[in-house]
Amino acid sequence: MLQAKSRSDTRVYRKTRFSVNIYIDIGNSRIKSATVVDGELSSLPPVPWQDTDLALTFSDLWADLNPQRIVACNVAGDKVVPTLKSWCTDKQGLELEVISTLAEFSGGSVRLRNGYDEPTRLGTDRWAAMIGARAHYPGALCVIDSGTATTVDLIDANGQHLGGAILPGVYTMRRSLGKYTAALFTASGEMKPFSTDTAAGIAGGTGYASAGAIDRMILESKQRVDNVTTVFTGGEASIIQPFLQHDAIVDEQLVLKGVAVMAQQTNKR
Repeated sequence: MLQAKSRSDTRVYRKTRFSVNIYIDIGNSRIKSATVVDGELSSLPPVPWQDTDLALTFSDLWADLNPQRIVACNVAGDKVVPTLKSWCTDKQGLELEVISTLAEFSGGSVRLRNGYDEPTRLGTDRWAAMIGARAHYPGALCVIDSGTATTVDLIDANGQHLGGAILPGVYTMRRSLGKYTAALFTASGEMKPFSTDTAAGIAGGTGYASAGAIDRMILESKQRVDNVTTVFTGGEASIIQPFLQHDAIVDEQLVLKGVAVMAQQTNKR
């Protein structure tokens, strides 16, 4: 099982140039990554990728790490991966490995069967998050990933994916209001149910809308499967979790943990 380390530990890798594996989660707005050495996972700071010099961003993040493998999970289509492939080849002499969603995953103690009618249409970030959850938390699981979009997936104790739901993330809701509603502007202020100005009202309304939807999905999962553990990840997890009525474990590294588990199994094969 992978052991997580703090971000400060990545300084050791940069100074000593250990040979490491780099695991990458390319989301709709940010790139998250981590190194793994001797089974210990250490996250690097997430960075936005839109409207940036991607090659320079990659070099700033990983040029000093001397990796043996670079493995990525990608939901950004062709917006990042072609440049990343070129960077891996030109700067590291490595072929980028991009994980895929499968009908079933089996590796070590981790078993997961995809519940989608067309398995490959399930996002690879959701697939990786569920595998990461299965590797680190026992029993039935409700896996929530909240970022640009919020996804909710239910897995029974035997590793059968029972399906999921997708809704807008908090900031996506706010941007939508600003784009499609006259005279509304970017939300700011404390998230609370009743506010005395418009910006704070948007912050509170969108935040509670997301928390309410997630709470309802957790309730539905508990009605469907006994003894469900809820695991919450994504850039908005720490913002929403305090407003939930149900217990949820926040694990910010969940997708990267799943990528690491999948990479380990690929390496064995």
